Amino acid sequence: MSLLFVSLSIPILLFILIYNYNRTSAVIIATLHEQVAKTRTATVDGAQNLIQPVAGTLRLLAGMVASDPSLFRTEQSRESLYRALTSAEQIDAVYVSFEDGYHRVVTRMDESRRRSDPKIPPTALWHSSYIDAFSAGKNRRRHRVFFDTWPHVVGQYAVETAVDIRTLPHYKATKATGSLAATDLSINPDTGSPVLSLGFPIVRDGGFVGFAGANITVDVLSRFLDRHRASPHSTTTIVERGGAIIAYPDRAKQVQMVDGRLAVARVANIADDDLREAYRLRAQLWMGDNFMFRSAATGKELAASFNRFPEGFPRPWETVILTPTDDFVGPLKAVNRQMVAIIAVLTVLELVLIYALSTRLSRPIEGVSRQLRAMETLSFESDQDHGSRVRVREIAQLQDAVARVRASLRSFARYAPEGIVREVAASGRETILSADRREVTALFSDLRGFTAIAEKLGPERVVSILNDHFEVLAGLVARHGGYVVDFLGDGLFAVFGAPEALDDHAGRAVACAIEMQLARETQNLEFLAKGWPPLEMGIGINTGPVVVGNMGSNLRTKYGVVGHPVNFAARIESFTVGGQVLVSDSTREALAERLEVDGPLEAEAKGVAGPVRMWTVRRLEEGGSSLVVPSSVSDLVVLASAIEVSLRPLRGKQIGTDTYPATLVKLGVSGGELDTECPLEMFDAVQVTLPPRTGILTVLDSKVMTVTNGAAGRRTVFVRFGGLDWDVRTRLQALSRAGAPGA
Repeated sequence: MSLLFVSLSIPILLFILIYNYNRTSAVIIATLHEQVAKTRTATVDGAQNLIQPVAGTLRLLAGMVASDPSLFRTEQSRESLYRALTSAEQIDAVYVSFEDGYHRVVTRMDESRRRSDPKIPPTALWHSSYIDAFSAGKNRRRHRVFFDTWPHVVGQYAVETAVDIRTLPHYKATKATGSLAATDLSINPDTGSPVLSLGFPIVRDGGFVGFAGANITVDVLSRFLDRHRASPHSTTTIVERGGAIIAYPDRAKQVQMVDGRLAVARVANIADDDLREAYRLRAQLWMGDNFMFRSAATGKELAASFNRFPEGFPRPWETVILTPTDDFVGPLKAVNRQMVAIIAVLTVLELVLIYALSTRLSRPIEGVSRQLRAMETLSFESDQDHGSRVRVREIAQLQDAVARVRASLRSFARYAPEGIVREVAASGRETILSADRREVTALFSDLRGFTAIAEKLGPERVVSILNDHFEVLAGLVARHGGYVVDFLGDGLFAVFGAPEALDDHAGRAVACAIEMQLARETQNLEFLAKGWPPLEMGIGINTGPVVVGNMGSNLRTKYGVVGHPVNFAARIESFTVGGQVLVSDSTREALAERLEVDGPLEAEAKGVAGPVRMWTVRRLEEGGSSLVVPSSVSDLVVLASAIEVSLRPLRGKQIGTDTYPATLVKLGVSGGELDTECPLEMFDAVQVTLPPRTGILTVLDSKVMTVTNGAAGRRTVFVRFGGLDWDVRTRLQALSRAGAPGA
């Protein structure tokens, strides 16, 4: 009760606090966006200032070469290249290349380049070289000169070379487009730094004669991003829309070692969880170019901002700015925490002051409340609460009224059944049972040989395997508009056309069954990676009128589907082998020309009058496309030398005592063809034992799919194996390959 009094004042204080926080936060977040916009503009300007001056230098250089190409085949031209190189600090190398293979370059020399070749003088700071034209033939060389201070020579040498500058990407692009071209970011093999290469065409007398090129070191752009941040802990990244990291504040993360070679980091593999998560959210959840998300690494809220470079920029770059909102609203949160602490202290003082006044009022009312709750469940064991009575007339009257109701209800419970009294006291609602008749398509699936597999595994793994299996199946049922009625051990019972009525329930059921078999094959590959055994599944389908609805009793109710078509579908499923989908006549007739089947197959089933006619599904035409059931046996090969095996038929659920010899003439991973006198019929279960020399010591549980009677009591029997683990499958595959003619 005391909390009731306090609650009258606390909401007002909280409202003021929350309102002030939200208003202030909105202003601060607006400031955050303004700062991000400024950083974005500065980043784009910085990138343009990195490339545009170099592009202008290349235009001038290309013009000089076009006016006098012969000059750049002499040592006098290296002065012009040196001036072009030193026109901007980001330029690492400037060069001119001709169609006849002649190439001249001037580069900077740093410690990495000096270490790359022992012939390079340790004091070299500049380098100039040229490569002879292709006409030099075997005498084509690269002539290198090194300088400590330009143009003081400190060393030189020449080496043979087969380099063809025309194969470089920016040379090709420049020649193809006739304009400025820029390449993808790459790693300079001499320095280990990321560089961007530009090229500009040299055109003389209307024809392309070569290009002027430059390599730009983008480290200067990374240093710029490190200095210019939207907030102390924000990061700005320039990314190629294809995924390469162009510039990043931490250079160590921009370059990675991949397969023993340095490579430019990409969005998918950069060591920045927040950047990868921002790209994932943007791509998968369509969150736009500006959104908030929470860092998985720190738990802090981040503001993400994506922005593409303007049209006309030579590369498809974009900026990505990640800014912790705490950099802006952190101080506000600290002030709010202080205010919450102050409010808490004031609230405690208020509670202490109110407690003395409210106790005499709250205790009697709480006693009345306890008695009312006890009466809802007819709990009369405890005596009536004789707590202190207050002088407030209304509360005293309430105590007297509750005492009279309690006495009356206790007396009434002695005359009427307790359940009825409890229901009246608690105002419960009665369960309503209902059902209706409807035509649906029932689907049953069951794993083949799973019982034997489960005996070899622990219960935890069995549950994990079944959960993975059912997760896929239930998802497919839901996607096709069906309803999973029940999970039956390692089987599943689903219905299409209820609870929701569907016009094409038969087509949906068959399509779902085919996709189940396809998914089973895919999931077996995943099981192999997990070290789990492969599973095989049979599916039976039937269409017909059933009763659906809420069924049960007043104590327990569930949604049920009952009727002969359900039982018939379950019987059909019992005749399937792994990878097979069988349908009834009614389902086949409902789909007409859309369904391609083999059959019919006929068998006797318990509880079904007359033979059961079934059809093996091969293909379903679905919305202009086809769904095809994978062949349950597609890998049989004729053995060059037949293998003598033994058969033991199963009678009902029991393994027979009689053993029959047989000759295995065809074999595959999923089944085999045998010649035997064993009295077998279609759908019989039989165990096949191979000789020890095959290395397969496990008995192969099988089902007869076809029987062809021959002369003198001989039969040609085709059996489908089931419940095989990966080891047995591998051995069967090796055995069939080794025994194939010509193997």
